[in-house]
Amino acid sequence: MAKYTFNDLWLTEAVRQREEHWGPLDDSAILHHIRQQPGDLADKIRQRALALSRREGLNKYTAQWLSAAKIALVVLFAFAIIAGVTSGLSALDTQRNHVNILLALVALLGLHAISYIAWLVSLLTSWRSNTVLGSLWLWLSKKLARSPDASLAAQALVNTANQQGSMRWILSTLSHGFWLVLLCVATLTLLAMLAAKSYTFGWETTILSSQNFVSLTHALGALPALLGFSQPSAELVQASGNATAPEAGAQAIWSSWLIGQVVVWGILLRLLSFIFCVYKARSALARTQIDPTLPVYAGLINRLQPRAESIGIDAAAPAYKIPTLDSRDMPLNWQEQRLLVGIELSAETAWPPLNLAPSVLDIGIIESREQRHDLLGKISANPVRDILLVCDASQTPDRGVLHYISAVASQAQNPQVYLSQASEASSHRLQQWKDALKTAGFKPNAIYTQVAELASWGQV
Repeated sequence: MAKYTFNDLWLTEAVRQREEHWGPLDDSAILHHIRQQPGDLADKIRQRALALSRREGLNKYTAQWLSAAKIALVVLFAFAIIAGVTSGLSALDTQRNHVNILLALVALLGLHAISYIAWLVSLLTSWRSNTVLGSLWLWLSKKLARSPDASLAAQALVNTANQQGSMRWILSTLSHGFWLVLLCVATLTLLAMLAAKSYTFGWETTILSSQNFVSLTHALGALPALLGFSQPSAELVQASGNATAPEAGAQAIWSSWLIGQVVVWGILLRLLSFIFCVYKARSALARTQIDPTLPVYAGLINRLQPRAESIGIDAAAPAYKIPTLDSRDMPLNWQEQRLLVGIELSAETAWPPLNLAPSVLDIGIIESREQRHDLLGKISANPVRDILLVCDASQTPDRGVLHYISAVASQAQNPQVYLSQASEASSHRLQQWKDALKTAGFKPNAIYTQVAELASWGQV
């Protein structure tokens, strides 16, 4: 199975949700191209979604949401830096220059320990609630995006990431990264304060015995001691109770022990968890694919497969026939071919609207979906030099018709449009047509409203 980028999967889900909420998008022109391309059904679903996302502007909305998400991430990590400095300063009593070891430890690692245990519980159980920081990031990203489709982009992101459970690992990575920054800043703040000022250390209690503190100190300091951080002796711990230890160098030992706690039980623990979550997130994202067997894609299966075309006669000819373009009429040299096509014109419209030279091939008026497919498929295989598309200006410009006009025009070097019935259309509706055609890429001098303007085109 082919692997796709996360952005491709994200846009595919965004298009699916867009159609689920607001109905199917007109994809007739896009499907003509996709059916001729190699690839399995999942890849064709992706190609269709990417083409529709570019046409509808969904890729801009996802890019806008991604930019907002990055800004939200910067805001969160700026808050982590501020919180780290505050945590480091609060651990030291700047008034008396005396540090209560246990209170300093709680100030540095208390909230970190609670959040880590909560994450660990969610990891070891079936509870899959988002982390507080992850939910805050998603909420802030949505607020910063400030676009009507921001919620669509965000929901598509969550749905895509949840397919293989990668969202929980992505949000966990963000949470661990936040705490990693906070603890690193807190440690640097501690080092700066301890280097600039002289502090005394001690533990103070009313009901606990000194032996309790000896056991706790040695249990917490065992692993940091393996990494070179100081471990106070039992005598030093007992001597530090309710007073400053008299032993020479005691303050340096306690400083090293305290920093060792933050480095090992804070920074190192979060770093290992961060790496683990990055690995799990990447693995889950790598397994995320487009599943064409989902019920939501059932309606696309037949439409994305190449159409079978009959080459025999299976029914009598109708009483009349709208001219169609036979592939044998298409010259190999596209620079010499010129086509005239009418699109959904009323029965009262005179056809052709002008006298035609032999060099102009009159396709006629196309109305049905099958005729649209037939014309687009043939000019896609044999692009032409000039094409004149005739539309009824008295009708409201339909979005599907405009997309089709744009698709057909993209296969010609010099596409032009004649708005028939312009004299019967209101100035507002005529301006709607002109604005829509300009948006579709037509130059102002390629849009005609008078038959007199077409005289030279038909005789060239």
